[in-house]
Amino acid sequence: MESIFALWPSMAELARDIGENEVTVRAWKRRGSIPASKHVAVVEAARKRDLNLDYERLARACAKPVEGDAERAA
Repeated sequence: MESIFALWPSMAELARDIGENEVTVRAWKRRGSIPASKHVAVVEAARKRDLNLDYERLARACAKPVEGDAERAA
């Protein structure tokens, strides 16, 4: 998830881009998650900045490892 937040120069700019409070966005970063209800806003904001973020990349960053995934992938 850190790579998603790192796309923006600052959490203040991400917050401004999506119309959210900076304190809230900083809390998301601390928790390492972005609420699903904000995914569209984040992807659209990234698109306006020409950042490399699409829904698939965001979904992969948000995905929690599932027990047994490593064995299935091998």
